[in-house]
Amino acid sequence: MEKLNVNKIGYVVGILSVLFFLVCSVWGGIFTSPTLKALHYGFLQISYPGFTFTAIGYLIGLAESFIYGWVMGALFAWLHQIVCVEKKSV
Repeated sequence: MEKLNVNKIGYVVGILSVLFFLVCSVWGGIFTSPTLKALHYGFLQISYPGFTFTAIGYLIGLAESFIYGWVMGALFAWLHQIVCVEKKSV
């Protein structure tokens, strides 16, 4: 198996994480039940410390989402290299 590029995988997962964050925050606005809205917004605030529904809070949530995604993608690529890539014998 080929080695995965840690940076490329990190950026791809980071961007996907930002997209999921955007979809999740918009989806929370669609709920009509106040109980579901409160639950959804509470979950976002727990998942992303510093996140609020203000411009600055939303930017903080986007940045945290990208960072969390990048770290998870890079960790996956790094573990893939350790576990799955065959070492060439000398």
